[in-house]
Amino acid sequence: MSDIPPHVAQLTGPLLLGLCGNWGLFGCSAVQVYLYYLNFPKDSWKLKSLVYGLFIWDIMQTAMYTSTVFNSLASGWGNVVALEALGIIWFDIPFMSGVASCIVQCFYAWRIYVLGRSAPLSLFIVALALMEGAAAIALGISIKIHVQTFSDLQSKTFVVTSVWLLGSASCDVIISVCMLYLLTRARKSTSYRHTENMLSRLIRLTVGGGLLTTSVAIVDAIMYLVFQHNNYHAAPVALLAKLYTNALMVLFNSRRTHDTIHSTVNYTWDGEAPSANRAGISANSTFNRAMISVDVNVDRTSDAPPESYSMAPFNKQTEGFGSLEGESKAAPAW
Repeated sequence: MSDIPPHVAQLTGPLLLGLCGNWGLFGCSAVQVYLYYLNFPKDSWKLKSLVYGLFIWDIMQTAMYTSTVFNSLASGWGNVVALEALGIIWFDIPFMSGVASCIVQCFYAWRIYVLGRSAPLSLFIVALALMEGAAAIALGISIKIHVQTFSDLQSKTFVVTSVWLLGSASCDVIISVCMLYLLTRARKSTSYRHTENMLSRLIRLTVGGGLLTTSVAIVDAIMYLVFQHNNYHAAPVALLAKLYTNALMVLFNSRRTHDTIHSTVNYTWDGEAPSANRAGISANSTFNRAMISVDVNVDRTSDAPPESYSMAPFNKQTEGFGSLEGESKAAPAW
């Protein structure tokens, strides 16, 4: 125990924080996949293969990274050699994160092509995604062959790690800007309120997810380049794979629509003043009984199928319920 360095928390703390964050995001990913399974059973086999394939990849990555941290902080407790050993981290962090980010970025490139019909732009994004994915795989192989301890990690993998992290951040920025432009243009060109709301939601989710993955990649790159003798960079890098899959799943599940109708039925006994106005549809019936009030609230929720979109909201022309103006707009291809 006397051989343990005084700055051991700088080595073990980021590993523990990264593991906690990885498991937390894995829980979010599991919930998102379950919601997808419930709400989109009619999606094409290609989309289902992408969703479930990425989820299986997430399970493998979490299990392997947990094994790595367990060997360092549990079974290897008090052993400096075990603390410095990399184990299979060469595969479960750079290799698996790079593959996940590359797949998600290529999917966004396809969406940009569908929306904008710009083959050069989509091919450029694919090339950038393949470059950062290849750099992540090369980093994993380099760590496996040339690096034995955490202390040698930065000095021996400086260039390839910089290409991976900065390339990933650059690709995310380009994707966010392109999606923002295309979705904003589509929103301005539509006169359908429901479609406009849907596009606004997609804009928020796309830009938010892109900014999140970009920020984490940049923070990781800064920690990797600035702090050369600790594991600070291990915390954000453990989150990258899960952030990409969660951002994609949130975008998929945002297609689900909800149309909720709330109805309130009020029964007022003889001699009692009617209750205050309530939201919803009210019906009052009077009975010749004691002054007792009974309220029955009925909530009826109907989930429109994901392949269709609900009608326009009520437009109040006169007192009462008004009229309903129908809209029909095909859902965007996914």
